[in-house]
Amino acid sequence: MEKLFFITAMLFNAETFELEPRYNQSVYFYDRINCEAYVQQNWSLLHDTLQVYLDKENDDRVIQSIGCSSISADDLEKLLEDEELAEPESISA
Repeated sequence: MEKLFFITAMLFNAETFELEPRYNQSVYFYDRINCEAYVQQNWSLLHDTLQVYLDKENDDRVIQSIGCSSISADDLEKLLEDEELAEPESISA
């Protein structure tokens, strides 16, 4: 089963005392080695741009780590189908 790897930041939520994942879906990799190498080479850029985004959104979560997580192509397809079903229908005026 083919897996895809996404850049994933773990954010600490001080209100709930939980770690919450934040996925970067704009870049994906077919193997963990390339994903981890990309994160290592671009860690400052990834961290700083995420921090700017969190600040802009007034999001107080703290970046704990940035790495890679995987999902199978089948699970991703199911997830995308579920999201399409969950989207409200557009209303025409």
